[in-house]
Amino acid sequence: MLYCKGVTHNFNQRGNIKMEEFRFKVNLGGMIEILSDHLYSSPDVYIRELLQNGVDAIVARELEDEVYNEKKSGRIKIKVQEEKSLVFEDNGLGLTGEEIHQFLAIIGQSSKRDLESGKILSDFIGRFGIGLLSYFMVSERICLRTRSVKESIGYEWIGNPDGTYTMTEIEKETIGTEIHIEAKEGCEHYFSAEKVEKLILHYGMILPYPILLDDGQRKRRLNPVSLPWEKEDATKEEVLSLGQMLFEQQFMDCVSFSSEESGVSGVAYILPYSVQPSVKQTHRIYLKHMLLTENGQDILPDWAVFTKCIINAQNLRPTASREGFYVDDLLEKTREDIGVAIASHLKDMATYNKPAFRQFLDIHSLAVKSMAIHNDELYRFFIDDLEFYTTKGMMTGLQLRLSREPLLCANLEEYRQLSQIFISQGKLLINASYVYTKELLYKMREYFPVTVAPVQADEIEDMLKDVSLEDAELALPLVKQAKKLLAQYDCNVELKQFIPANLPAFYYMDKNAKLYQDIKRIQEEDNIFMDMLSNFATEIKEEAKSALYLNMRNPLVRKMAEAEDAEQLDDMILVIYIQTLLLGGFPLRNNELGIMNDRLLRLIEKTLD
Repeated sequence: MLYCKGVTHNFNQRGNIKMEEFRFKVNLGGMIEILSDHLYSSPDVYIRELLQNGVDAIVARELEDEVYNEKKSGRIKIKVQEEKSLVFEDNGLGLTGEEIHQFLAIIGQSSKRDLESGKILSDFIGRFGIGLLSYFMVSERICLRTRSVKESIGYEWIGNPDGTYTMTEIEKETIGTEIHIEAKEGCEHYFSAEKVEKLILHYGMILPYPILLDDGQRKRRLNPVSLPWEKEDATKEEVLSLGQMLFEQQFMDCVSFSSEESGVSGVAYILPYSVQPSVKQTHRIYLKHMLLTENGQDILPDWAVFTKCIINAQNLRPTASREGFYVDDLLEKTREDIGVAIASHLKDMATYNKPAFRQFLDIHSLAVKSMAIHNDELYRFFIDDLEFYTTKGMMTGLQLRLSREPLLCANLEEYRQLSQIFISQGKLLINASYVYTKELLYKMREYFPVTVAPVQADEIEDMLKDVSLEDAELALPLVKQAKKLLAQYDCNVELKQFIPANLPAFYYMDKNAKLYQDIKRIQEEDNIFMDMLSNFATEIKEEAKSALYLNMRNPLVRKMAEAEDAEQLDDMILVIYIQTLLLGGFPLRNNELGIMNDRLLRLIEKTLD
């Protein structure tokens, strides 16, 4: 006997290996545990699997019976009995005795496969032959009564979770299948009429066959006769009404779409409120009219966060859990087609209904900016209507690109520092701290003859004029004293004249100075990287530039230049320095606010004396 990697080979008398073949055995109880804990998200899916099998049986009969197909005879009946049991009945193809043994007793064997090629037939929803096991998540046994269109006799099949089953011939007048299941302990709430109705509407709302519910008090059809977006004469009000019913909220607009190649149709509802790009909306994504998932992440463009969608796919492939699609070329094409449909609708709105488009932009500008960054065609279309925050107020992309001024951008800290001077001198500065603003502006250079760049120190200095020799001589003691006093804050001092005259000083810190200040703050916290940061800080400090520009046009600064009391001058310099930091939105450290209060108090006391 030869042992090799766990395989046993027996030698016959001639010395040849005699191979023995065995079959895998499946622990059904273990399979059910895997399904409930890892494959299916909730026992709720047992209703989905019942509906799926019923619909596939009806489709199979339509393929076999022309009269049945022409009369559209397919229907599903569900009877709920006192939160204890449920009877699910379809008038589909039914099963023969041989098919029962072949498809119900073999896990993974699906009646939807072509027996010769083994391929899944595209007409059916089901694919894997494991849906029946989901019934065991809520019931201790399954009783199935069926009669095939091919036979005159019926069968009763009873399956148990231990893997055993019985089959008995029975008299059954009608063609089709009945499934009887009783609630196991702890699962009674899954069998209440209210719960069953909710799950039917959740999973099978748009199924093309009547779903009739009998809850013991009344019988009624649950799903609508037709879907608004699939009707040629459907009005927008009808489509919006369906969205309101399914999602229980109002929408500002809707976009119907279809893709012949992927067999996808549906409608995207536009939300009447803004959402963050990171927010994932819930949708209704169906496969062959059966709800597959509420997660549209795979099938919808990333930027379509302002929509809630109803989508019905015919040709996309579901995963084994039937809670998503396989990511393949067809899914990518579907996502592209849906994106084109939504973008085309917005372009039409911008062309033919400007007020509605402006309302949309006011609410969803962030999402549109995201669209424009990642799609060149959409960028060229939308950029003129997008708005940007500047020192000249809100300006559209069209106004910016037609401006003869260079488009200078600043981050939030710089914008806070520079805005007062830019505004007072009527110069354009764009606040690029908002999401997507910098990317959108820089992309403008690709399509239009404009200059877009970050604001530079030399451009700022051009706005700060040199003073006369007479004023420079007058203020020389002030500048020397201010440099000496503010050296402890790593701040240089320069004398300039600029508009507005009522601004006594202007503080500017470049990127290197900001980084150097951040490093010092970290070092003060006794960080473990202190030694490494010290070396880095030394290099950065040489390139850093931060300065307090005193405005000689300002009456207070002129008074300070004439001051003779050195202590009083120090107090005024520190007060103006810290006040300027506050106006520029700079973080204070070293108890600077307390210092300003002390110096102000001392100045007041001297004045009163």
